[in-house]
Amino acid sequence: MRYAIGADVGGTNIRVGLIDESGRLLAKKSEPVGVHRDPLPFFNRLTNLIENVAGTHLNSLSGIGLGLPGICNKKEGMIHQLPHFPSWRDVPVSKILSEKFSCPIFFDNDANMATLGELWRGTAKNLDSFIMLTLGTGIGGGLVLNRKLWQGAQGFAGEVGHMVIEVGGRACACGNKGCWEVYASSGAVPKETTAEKLSDQALAGDFEAKKFWETFGKYLGVGIANLASITGIENYVLAGGIAKAFPHFMEACKKAVRQNTYNHLAQRVVILQSTLDGDGNLLGAAHAVFTSSISTGAKVE
Repeated sequence: MRYAIGADVGGTNIRVGLIDESGRLLAKKSEPVGVHRDPLPFFNRLTNLIENVAGTHLNSLSGIGLGLPGICNKKEGMIHQLPHFPSWRDVPVSKILSEKFSCPIFFDNDANMATLGELWRGTAKNLDSFIMLTLGTGIGGGLVLNRKLWQGAQGFAGEVGHMVIEVGGRACACGNKGCWEVYASSGAVPKETTAEKLSDQALAGDFEAKKFWETFGKYLGVGIANLASITGIENYVLAGGIAKAFPHFMEACKKAVRQNTYNHLAQRVVILQSTLDGDGNLLGAAHAVFTSSISTGAKVE
């Protein structure tokens, strides 16, 4: 049996899991990213977390897979930019981790890793083509065409959270204004509350909470309508913490899809919720190790 580490770096938490090649998650730990996010101290923390989770399997790992929420250049072993980590510019991820571990290192955008996990063991395991949307601190996107992850010529495809949906709108962490993720991720939640509280309040019939989720769903649906019109892809899988509020925003989302794309296409759009309970990123990162699918572009079977 082979083992791999899957690691997921989000805008809020770092999570690490030990996974075998059948897809079993054997151990998992998480800790807050915190406010000190400079690259070298961060990678020291990540190293300690990996060593702790790997335990006795550390020296026999098939590899380490890492998902990062930003612009990744795997050919150069570098991450160019992480919107929620302002000090990260052209960080040599492969070099840093290879100095700490002897096993192969695989990394990619976190949404691409989540997409692979969903394709391997989740809601999308029987779908040929779909778009994955990870609704967390921002919106990550992964595109699968004929069971193959599509990343574009430079590997930057899928940065859907930063398509502008309101010209001159609210400021985004990436430096632009009006990005989709400002309106349809946990970043849209007012600072004085939480998505969980708003979900509970909406369930209890609170007008303002229900109004928030309606607006959230509208913006989410407009973005999905745009993606459907551009790609013709009909299946969309939602993951991430805020996706747990699915029942509160889904009707508004579907209504916005119908209002903002061709009726024939809108009727065929299917929006699904991930079944992996937030572990898709870890599973996908491990699967990248077992199959080298991130680096080779191989189909996931």
